[in-house]
Amino acid sequence: MARKQHVRQFLGNSVWSGLSTVARAGSSLLINKLFAVYYGPHGITLLAHFQNLIALLTTLPNSGVNVGLILYLAQHKPDSSEYRAYFWTGLFLNAVTFLGALGGILLFPGFFLERFGEEMLAQSSSFSLWAVLGLFVLLLLQLFWLSVLLARQALQPYVWLSLLTSLISIAVTWWAVGRLHLTMALALFLVGQSVSGLVGLGVVLYKGLVPSWQGALPKSVLQDLGKFLVMALSTLIGAKLVDFVVREMAIEQFSLVETGLWQAVVKISDSYTMVYISILGMVYYPKIAVLLPQPEALKEYVKSIFSLLVPAVGLGLLVFWWQRDFFIQLLFHRDFLAARDLTEYQLLGDFLKMTAWVLSYIITVQARVKLYIFTQLISGVVYVALVALLMPLLGLDGLPMAHAIRYGLYLLFHLYLFRSYFSAE
Repeated sequence: MARKQHVRQFLGNSVWSGLSTVARAGSSLLINKLFAVYYGPHGITLLAHFQNLIALLTTLPNSGVNVGLILYLAQHKPDSSEYRAYFWTGLFLNAVTFLGALGGILLFPGFFLERFGEEMLAQSSSFSLWAVLGLFVLLLLQLFWLSVLLARQALQPYVWLSLLTSLISIAVTWWAVGRLHLTMALALFLVGQSVSGLVGLGVVLYKGLVPSWQGALPKSVLQDLGKFLVMALSTLIGAKLVDFVVREMAIEQFSLVETGLWQAVVKISDSYTMVYISILGMVYYPKIAVLLPQPEALKEYVKSIFSLLVPAVGLGLLVFWWQRDFFIQLLFHRDFLAARDLTEYQLLGDFLKMTAWVLSYIITVQARVKLYIFTQLISGVVYVALVALLMPLLGLDGLPMAHAIRYGLYLLFHLYLFRSYFSAE
């Protein structure tokens, strides 16, 4: 009975999550389509590189500080002193971590910006730098507001704010592609992603979720959020930076065009995993955070969701593989059909990864910092090593094969770690 109730509640909350993620995934797919049609595989490679650059700047604030905020803000009322302390400390840490990541990129502008051409490098010392920084501030605020709404389970305004961001991104990109140079189109893509940060401020103020000002930063709050920040640092290095480095390796080995074929497959993968991880983040993560003090209830809930999601994910990926030619032409262009042979290992790796995520979220919510860092960094190192080994031997096929082997090992590790969750009663 409890298992059926867990599944029913999960599916009910997933409706709102689904609306949000459909909007985000739809926006992402349409933007990919526009860049593919107007700029070809070359454009898809640089779009992926630019989005990766944005991720490098926002991972610490969003995947670190904000993930911790969701946990702690969910446990306190907006009028409590605890809520106020976590809110303002979280906002402060958002700013500090962003500036730290920005400093790291500005130390190596050639490595991070050279693929975007001389135009972007020239802009880094002009007035445009301040405009871009302003857009990133708005983007950080938007991500912060979304986390606050999610912590309070205000799913309806969360969905509407996500939908607004998607619509603005589509509108701006639609106008820019084909009219402007590729690097300028990328800059306007950032505009579409960030401007709803101002709207988000109005939403959280209206909902009464912005507490009175507190300048003091309690040591205990810094320590609580710092655990998640350290875990996000390992994600930044073991995932986001690794992705950037691997893409650079592919560009050096092949070309922007050939790399674009592989990136088209990766972007399709990113689109459906975005839907999946959003559901986990909006529904699964807050629930296991609540159940954390109840180990037996937590195990029962995890088993229920695991048994629901694994076959559903497998079936969905099989359908995609069956109709991969249709989806490649629909989402990109017929010129990208050469990428069809890269989908098999990519889909296998995605299945293994999405299965493992159900278990890896437990490590995050338990704030097992050392274990999380270990898994992220080792996974990233293994991936780079596999790419370096397989890419020269197998060409482009070596990239998705490395992805599949990486997440096969990742899943095996988590199944062993949480084997007690699946043992007989």
